[in-house]
Amino acid sequence: MFKVKTLGLIFLSLILGACNLIVKSGELKPASPEIEDSPQLAYETLDNFLLELKREKSLTSLCKKDLRILECQKAIGEWKPEKFERAKLEVPACFDQCMLDAFGFYRDSQSGKEIPAVRTKDFDASAPSRGFEATLFPVAIKIFRYEGCTGCALTYQYPTKLVAEHGENTFNLPLLTRGGYYLPATLRKSILRDPSKELQFRAKTTEGEFIMEISAKSISEYTKMLKLLKYDFES
Repeated sequence: MFKVKTLGLIFLSLILGACNLIVKSGELKPASPEIEDSPQLAYETLDNFLLELKREKSLTSLCKKDLRILECQKAIGEWKPEKFERAKLEVPACFDQCMLDAFGFYRDSQSGKEIPAVRTKDFDASAPSRGFEATLFPVAIKIFRYEGCTGCALTYQYPTKLVAEHGENTFNLPLLTRGGYYLPATLRKSILRDPSKELQFRAKTTEGEFIMEISAKSISEYTKMLKLLKYDFES
């Protein structure tokens, strides 16, 4: 059981700009402010660079360098400052947290960064003070289970394993940090292809296995975020 505020800046840095990273070998070279397509380079999806992502901790700083990563090349984040600023004009800006089930850019009170996200909850019908909260970023999810009681503070628990189920397809999600899991390109493409299918997360905790269902509204808003930030590219 943990307090939610202990999640810290490490996970925020992983999802800032909502994007992706690093070349397997060779030195990193500074890139131009706005990365453009180069037909001479063979790009790979971020799925192949998770170890580098976890080690480097910052997607934005990696995407500002000459990296052969599809998400860095095609999508929009802080590594493409002009396009990122234009994208922010299309949706609400929030301080600390946006409304539930709505895509917006929230300003993190500690880092001052504006982060694209969709926050949602799945309440326990038998106990409104118990349930799951998840924040969907373009390539990651932060999720925790909370529980409270009359006269006591909420307690938080982070899953030790997370599996996504979209329609009939199942996706094992790689762990990035406590409560933070990577959303692979295959899952993102599956949601973009058919956002009408049900999406749920099967979370394993020390207290058992639980299912968090994502509302149709949140799925629609997540799809909107992926499209606005150009994650709907064809690989």
